[in-house]
Amino acid sequence: MLKQFYLASGLALFLLVSGFVYSAPAEPVGVVIYTNTKNDGSFNQLAAEGSERAAGEFGISLREWSSTSKEETHQVLLNFAADGVTHVLILGFENSDAVRDVAQKYPDIKFTIIDAAIADLPNVRSVLFADDESGFLAGYVAGLKTETGTVGTIGGMDIPPVRRFMCGFAAGAKHAKSDVEILSAFIGQDILSFRDIQRGKLVGKEMFAQGADVVFATAGLASEGVAKAAKAAGAFVIMVDDNQNGFIPGTVLTSALKRVNEAAYDSWKSVADGTWSGGLKVLSAKDNGIGWAVDDHNRELVADIVDDVDAVTAALANGDIEIMPVDGVSGCAEVL
Repeated sequence: MLKQFYLASGLALFLLVSGFVYSAPAEPVGVVIYTNTKNDGSFNQLAAEGSERAAGEFGISLREWSSTSKEETHQVLLNFAADGVTHVLILGFENSDAVRDVAQKYPDIKFTIIDAAIADLPNVRSVLFADDESGFLAGYVAGLKTETGTVGTIGGMDIPPVRRFMCGFAAGAKHAKSDVEILSAFIGQDILSFRDIQRGKLVGKEMFAQGADVVFATAGLASEGVAKAAKAAGAFVIMVDDNQNGFIPGTVLTSALKRVNEAAYDSWKSVADGTWSGGLKVLSAKDNGIGWAVDDHNRELVADIVDDVDAVTAALANGDIEIMPVDGVSGCAEVL
């Protein structure tokens, strides 16, 4: 089990994981708690980039932890809170209950949770993204570029943020091509699914065998497996969260962007300048919180659709497009 704990002594780490608490540090510190793994190439890594940039600019002392279960997250939050941290940045919908419990026990600590909504506690800031809009852009690209008339979307596990991506994808694909067929699947049923590259490759291989020629992989590190399956099938993959167009150039059609790095940076900045406040923030196309990636790795692949996709991005931003559930992915009425 990979653990990362920076800016603390080995003795302090031993005491922490052993259930003991050592004396609080002299200066205020913050902690970033990642879900599953820090270096996932997308969601968690973006938060790390934004946090590290803020730490460097504002002189923030940061600690880090990678948690692989809800139970571990809860205990780690309690340990850090007792140890005197002043701000916690944590990622993942599945950590909502742990944050709610610890935030109520420690009302003087600021908690920022990304991808979950806890709107009733004054010391919790919840940051959500318009995942449906990001997915819509991915689906629109897929619908414009498909030659088989079949596209697909693969999620890491069935949780609301992932399903919003997938449901938005279905709506976007239909917006581009009304008769497109949409396939959907999940890598697994727990948080470890997001790092299961081999399972991602297998699920991707099965979907490409069913005729999909563009697949949107919203599965964290496991998306790399889907991309490898796409290359083997001579098909396209759309990656998620970060710009991963360079992962397999010529196979990655684009990346559906979710600017977690900016959300993390903004949270630390507001702590540093004293403007941090609790409540709910939703970052959308209007706020430049989501988008799609065009660079030297995929420019030729999407040159014929750039104007159309940019126009749809603008339409999402100004409210001219309303994303509604469509056939092809189940459960969308509950998340859109």
